[in-house]
Amino acid sequence: MEDIFISYASEDREQARRFAEAFSARGWSVWWDRHIVPGEAFDTRIEQALDAARCVVVLWSASSVASEWVRNEAAVGAERGVLVPAMIEPVKLPLEFRRKQTADLSGWQGEAEHAGFASLCAGVGRVLSEAGRLADPPLTRGAGGPQKGREGRRMTWLALLGAGVLLLVLTVRLLQHEGGDVGAHPPGPARPVSPVAATEVSLAARIAGIYSGEVIADSKGGSRSDVSVTVTALDGRSVRITSDYPRIPVVDVSLTRAGEQVLSADGDTALTVDLARQPPQLIYSPHGELSFSGVRK
Repeated sequence: MEDIFISYASEDREQARRFAEAFSARGWSVWWDRHIVPGEAFDTRIEQALDAARCVVVLWSASSVASEWVRNEAAVGAERGVLVPAMIEPVKLPLEFRRKQTADLSGWQGEAEHAGFASLCAGVGRVLSEAGRLADPPLTRGAGGPQKGREGRRMTWLALLGAGVLLLVLTVRLLQHEGGDVGAHPPGPARPVSPVAATEVSLAARIAGIYSGEVIADSKGGSRSDVSVTVTALDGRSVRITSDYPRIPVVDVSLTRAGEQVLSADGDTALTVDLARQPPQLIYSPHGELSFSGVRK
């Protein structure tokens, strides 16, 4: 079972290859029709891969819009709820797919930092997360295979658990120190400790702040620059997102983590914060209506 099935017209084979290589570089497994070996039934193999893939990425172009095969593959992805579309050249999309938020990758040449590609990866990550796996696999996957990947995940969780226990012990000792000798002095009133303030490993606390950037795609309008998005921690694993731009609604988002990226854990809102970058970068798509890209101030 592959992570991603790429649907494209034969005329766009070179672009499909770029996408396959870029996805593979992120640790995702990819299926496209070059994987068909001599002797296999072409349509049967494609149908099997399409039904098994966790995510279907369709590359819209003038050629693929006119391809009944591509439209059928996209329809299967949409029916399964795993379709993530990308437009690789300006084109009028088929009517049944126009309401689906589409990443704009016109002119993309494989750049990992391209805003449209980042938005596409955020959508793929959300679909894969909903499929029951981490959106960004550990770096050990490509080098050591599935077993090493599982060991890497286990070690990561053990390290986080150990850090949490250590932090809890230090917090208790700090409170005891501030309260003095309990036997000699009556204890003062209990002071509530915010889980967001008390732990450095809080995902919400790590991504909270104001992000400045632009709306790079909008299903009901064009791009817009000089937009601010504010991320406020609600608890350790959820945030509230607001903006000075009216097209961006107020949304509460649950969080998960994959490597150095914090991701939306569920729902129809895609969020990715790359903590490996300084300052951190936010890619945000509320309800699939538009896509925002910005960095923390």
